[in-house]
Amino acid sequence: MKLRTFAFVLALLCVFGSKNLLATVVAVGPSTCMPSLVHFATIQSAVSASPFGTIIRVCPGNYPEQVVITQPLTLQGVTDGTGNAAVITVPGGGLTVNATSAEFGPVSAQLLVENTLGVTISNLTVDGTGGTCVAGANRTVGIEFYNVGAANDGTTAGKVQNVVVRNQIDGCGGGEGILADTAYITVTGTAVHNIDRTGIIADRAKTSITNNSIQHSDNYGVLLDFDNGSIVSGNTISDSVNYASIVVEDGSSHAVVTKNTVVNTPTGIWLLSGYYASVTQNIVSNATWPMVLQYAFNDIVQLNKLSEAGADGILDQNSYGGNNVTKNTVNEAAYGIFTDSTVGGDTLVPNSLYNVTVTVDPNPTNGPVSADNI
Repeated sequence: MKLRTFAFVLALLCVFGSKNLLATVVAVGPSTCMPSLVHFATIQSAVSASPFGTIIRVCPGNYPEQVVITQPLTLQGVTDGTGNAAVITVPGGGLTVNATSAEFGPVSAQLLVENTLGVTISNLTVDGTGGTCVAGANRTVGIEFYNVGAANDGTTAGKVQNVVVRNQIDGCGGGEGILADTAYITVTGTAVHNIDRTGIIADRAKTSITNNSIQHSDNYGVLLDFDNGSIVSGNTISDSVNYASIVVEDGSSHAVVTKNTVVNTPTGIWLLSGYYASVTQNIVSNATWPMVLQYAFNDIVQLNKLSEAGADGILDQNSYGGNNVTKNTVNEAAYGIFTDSTVGGDTLVPNSLYNVTVTVDPNPTNGPVSADNI
């Protein structure tokens, strides 16, 4: 029995592997674009008709639809020589609830990948212009990966690469850019801008968020929530209006936050009940609080450059101890470093403080709040 089972599994792997080597390639859009391929009028019709491993090439144009993917495939925008924007837009009749989320419940997603793995989305634009409040939806989302992969996939179960997600403003403050919900994926080289709430959310799994540009997300640029080992690296994040640009919260552990550039935000990097994080070599400027540790423990915060702080350059508030906050540079702040830890045990020396009014803030009564604002 064991030998037969092994042989059956091996046969499946061989078949799946051969399909990848000889992948079906189809096109979406006018027949004048990539005329040698079989064409579909909509992205969803191509997805529904395609076997595992298909490469679906989306020709330039607007596609007013909600797309749901439940099998391994590649969805790729292409150029036809005269234009290169393949844009998923809001349908004429508006968006509907088509997804769920472990964090938010019912969701309306323009592009949804769920209950699968091996999906790559590249060179596409997802535009929420014209979206409104969706009846029954707690959030509207540009791209959602839900229940994709497992822990042993690391961050390889799916990929979003060279994509644009924009204008997720639904009129009721519920728009999110990219939501990785219980999904082990990579988001890289992507531009996210003009978002009601959060640019990129990684929730309850492990996500690699690298080399993206995130602008004008009203609440957060990048949010890690209940994650373990997610990577936030090489991103440029600006103009988070209400709260923070990068947040590691709700018991997220072992996050790596490195080499990001953060500009113009209330809080730059916020470890809010984030544990065992490594936060290194980030550049934060023009923030009220460039670096905040709040209810955090055993985090490493080193070699960050923090400038133009409106209040504390580094705020270590209500610490649970064991944090190593050293070798950072603060240049221009009302107060260089503040800590009010009642537990103690944090290492706060040495840091380089330049052009600060007071080295230690005696009364930071207006610091970031600890309530869950997502």
